Amino acid sequence: MIRITLLLFILITTSIIGQNNTASPYSSTGLGERSFNGTQATRHMGGLDVFTDSIHANLVNPASYAFLKFTTYSVGVNYTNNNLSSVSESTNVELAALDYLSVSIPTKKFSFGFGIVPYSSLGYRIQAISENQNQNIFNRYEGSGGLNKAYFSIGIPITKFFALGSTINYNFGNLFYRTGQFIEGVENGTFLTHDSSISGFNYQFSAQAIIPFGKKYSTQLMFSHQPLRSLDSQNSKIYYTQSLSRETIIEFTEIDLASSSLENTNLDISPITSIGIGFGRNKKWFLGAQYDYTKSSNFKNQFFERQNISYKDGQKWVVGGYFIPNYSSFTSFWKRVVYRFGFRTQQMSIIVNNSPIKETGITFGLGLPLAGLSNANVGFELSQRGKRDSGMVQETIASLRIGLSLNDIWFIKRRYN
Repeated sequence: MIRITLLLFILITTSIIGQNNTASPYSSTGLGERSFNGTQATRHMGGLDVFTDSIHANLVNPASYAFLKFTTYSVGVNYTNNNLSSVSESTNVELAALDYLSVSIPTKKFSFGFGIVPYSSLGYRIQAISENQNQNIFNRYEGSGGLNKAYFSIGIPITKFFALGSTINYNFGNLFYRTGQFIEGVENGTFLTHDSSISGFNYQFSAQAIIPFGKKYSTQLMFSHQPLRSLDSQNSKIYYTQSLSRETIIEFTEIDLASSSLENTNLDISPITSIGIGFGRNKKWFLGAQYDYTKSSNFKNQFFERQNISYKDGQKWVVGGYFIPNYSSFTSFWKRVVYRFGFRTQQMSIIVNNSPIKETGITFGLGLPLAGLSNANVGFELSQRGKRDSGMVQETIASLRIGLSLNDIWFIKRRYN
């Protein structure tokens, strides 16, 4: 089991690096569109990090690792359809990507986990037409890339009902922006590119409490904080002229950034504080709520500034839970299925054309039992972001998300073969 897991980890990890997870024009802001980073089981409850149990890894809450009883290998994928619409037109974009890959391992004294997940994604193409002296001028704005993070988490039980945890993340990737201009009837177009190679560490700390009420009920409490950290950005800026028909570069100039102190800059990962509370009956139902606060109003990208973009502190509210008809049923498979649901609403950290961006989403999911304590998590998410007025774009996003949680026992000596 160990050899198979490590081999799969090595093979699949290569596919997560460099993949494009978004087609949103709003991904051009900040470090790109922020990924959720949690498992599908958590996402199907709206992104409720406060819930933890003994068989599911909670990647966003390191203290939850302390309550794991089984080694868990987790992998998640998604298929997404994004409808982008403005006042005058609309288009659909389809994407498929890997969401996460992780291994979580309990020991006698503590539990730990490691893996790789997309941290943010950049992927957009916008074209605008203007007229000058009876000639059409085509302006194109596009971007690609994003950041991934490799993480190591540890959860330590302080008492039977309380645990502390910490995660260290190594973030790495590229953000590439290109602006092009074409004049109708002119063979050559001009392009300006901004390219940033980004790397650096950040940290997260969390606390988790599971307080029993009698033998059947319990309350779960969670606090998490990710401090402010800066990432190193190595930048290059290139201006070139290209033949549109032959697609060959006519003239090429790399702009000197050292003289303006922009060759090496810093980009902040904004501080995030989360608090959550939930109540439920063990192996029957759970209902929880969570609040996330992102202090991002001070974010700046000196190398690639946008005149129509500004930043504010972000806030997110989540309500979600699950229901199991009868987890020990021998006669009905569907009575052992975990039925998950969630709702989230978010004031995003960006202001575009003086308009703050809001996102709202609902989720539904099924936890399908497999052999032993393993399970497959299949769910659907529908969300909406932005609005169509004031030159803005409204996104309606439908996602199918599938995850596997495969469980085994490691580091425990078997008494019988």
